[in-house]
Amino acid sequence: MTIVENERCRNGIVKDKKTGREIEIKGGHQVVQAIKCFSKIGLVTFSRELSFKSTYYTIHFIKPIDTFSNLYNLGNEVLILCSTDGMRDFKSRTKDFLDYLLITSQEYKNRLDKITCFLIDTNEDIVSIVKNDRIENPDARLIVPFNYQELGEGLDEDGFQNRMREFLYERDLFGIASPLNSDTFFFGKDRTNVISELYGKYKQGEQGGLFGLRRIGKTSILNLLKIRIEQESGAAIYFDCSQYHHSRWNEFLERIVERIYDEYSKISEEGENWFDSKFILDTGDDRYIEKNAMKSFEKDIKMLYIALRKKRILLIFDEIESISYTTSPSLHWREQYDALYFWQALRAIIQTNNAYFSFLIAGVNPKMIEIGRIQEFDNPIFGIFRPIYMELFDYEDVKKMVSDIGGHLGLSFEEQIYSKLLEDYGGHPFLTRQVCSKMNTELLAKSIPRPYKISRHSYDKNSQDYKMDMVGVIEQILGVLEIYYPKEFELLKKLALDGRKVFAKEVSSGEKEIQHLCGYCLIEKDDGEYYIRIKSIEDYLKDKFVFDKSLDSQEDKVVRLNIRRDRLEKKLRKIIFYNMQGKYGKKAKEKLIEYLKGTTTDKKQESKINEVTFKESMQELYLFQLKQIILKDWKDYQNILGDRVKFEQFFDLINTSRGVGAHGRDLSEEDEGLYNIAFRFFENKLHDYE
Repeated sequence: MTIVENERCRNGIVKDKKTGREIEIKGGHQVVQAIKCFSKIGLVTFSRELSFKSTYYTIHFIKPIDTFSNLYNLGNEVLILCSTDGMRDFKSRTKDFLDYLLITSQEYKNRLDKITCFLIDTNEDIVSIVKNDRIENPDARLIVPFNYQELGEGLDEDGFQNRMREFLYERDLFGIASPLNSDTFFFGKDRTNVISELYGKYKQGEQGGLFGLRRIGKTSILNLLKIRIEQESGAAIYFDCSQYHHSRWNEFLERIVERIYDEYSKISEEGENWFDSKFILDTGDDRYIEKNAMKSFEKDIKMLYIALRKKRILLIFDEIESISYTTSPSLHWREQYDALYFWQALRAIIQTNNAYFSFLIAGVNPKMIEIGRIQEFDNPIFGIFRPIYMELFDYEDVKKMVSDIGGHLGLSFEEQIYSKLLEDYGGHPFLTRQVCSKMNTELLAKSIPRPYKISRHSYDKNSQDYKMDMVGVIEQILGVLEIYYPKEFELLKKLALDGRKVFAKEVSSGEKEIQHLCGYCLIEKDDGEYYIRIKSIEDYLKDKFVFDKSLDSQEDKVVRLNIRRDRLEKKLRKIIFYNMQGKYGKKAKEKLIEYLKGTTTDKKQESKINEVTFKESMQELYLFQLKQIILKDWKDYQNILGDRVKFEQFFDLINTSRGVGAHGRDLSEEDEGLYNIAFRFFENKLHDYE
């Protein structure tokens, strides 16, 4: 369809010349004028007046002309929502109505583009209102706003183009880092199945668990599951356990009850028929002391279930490591009995009546349901459900996500880029989006006009830079394994550093850990051998832990020891040089000579230092002298090196390594372990100094 096929709006009627079909534009004069202006960019196919939460709106569907549809990746029909309330309730009412039309409504949602829509209002500040909301809610749908005045004055096609670019092209949709609260940018065909499976468990009153790597999208799944449950007239409460581990088990039970009451009694006040407004939560002072907590919790949950008109409540516990035995940051959960008492309280009620509530736990690792005992007692939730792991994206998922989001930004990609993204980032959605965000940001910085196609050659040229930019994200992803599940982390390192054959020897001794690594999709088995699936993670491990690779020959071990010591020396010389130069300026060399007095009787060294510049003199220093200089100005280095006692002990130990390999002195396994600890201390402290 082209623009000449559209009949302009006349007297509230729009007509398709090709089909002869006429559509009456609903609404008053200003609405008709606004839609008349919109008819420049497409054909109006539907118009209706609707009331939502006591506010009247008119809705219109427009079929964009090919030019606009292709430029902005628009669907077959796009929603135009017309409001006259001056955006007094934009967040709580108008946005809810948009969600209803584009997500909930069975009548409309399948016809409309679910990502982009138009909004027209009387408020002259509508552009600023939507912009500010976009900052607060980066994953919100793409709303392109207009006010009636500008449309009534006859906005031309260039005006539409400028507004579309302002609200679509200049926004980095790839860079969204927070969990999703709508399905606007939800991708991954298997993830829809995960939500359906978890929803089915909730409906049956069963417990569930969702596990997977950091940043893989678990919290987004949980948010969308909560939305689905409430759309289907159920109840669900989300808890980020990292905010609750400071509480004792009985206090957390009380918080659960309070959160349910606060959230659903508030919804009831807004006019929804969710909650019995006559119900008042009992807040007696001693109800949740330890001896009363289980009984009070059972009573309150039952009363809340009744107040919710017998809707089962789903309790969602995310970041479960924070309140788990052996992994919690808080002693009372990690080593004492809080985990035991907490799960006993929940399990006791479920065994009696599973109509009141069910629970879902989410985290990296299902260890909490695999531990047989907590202290000397049976674990109440041992083996209570089969864990569900988050899958990584396959090729089609990567292609759809990248091409769909890119299309709304005016970007397209050569086909080979999807394969390269899958190879480098293994289908991890967050890593993939962040790399695409980097590409998009680079183009924005260069003011390259859109639409624009990114070539495979451009990706290849910058791929190493992208991997370097992703190091921080990879460290965050692997950090939980390194801290909470070190055996799994060491197995992953061994596969990366020592290869498949050495790793195969570890399979029998680490069966459970390997099952978890496969569950995370970090490793996969093919033809009897294991591989790391995400190449960027494998490269990161090889680079950061290069000195952890297993070596057999003495010669190789000594060479590695010397390389580590040389690297350390270079970094320390550089740090000392810049510190003394900054602190003492032109007198830095004079100060250095003063510091060296009494540290050596080497006249040749003294003479050499006197002859060369301050910078060159740094290369004449012996290793043990570096230690003496640092100790002279310890306050300047304390923030870098931390513990002075460890610094001195590990420095002296490394200094003794100079004799290894000389005069037939071999490196014993015990000495190798000690040197590794000492070098690791300095390598961690000086990681950011090159």
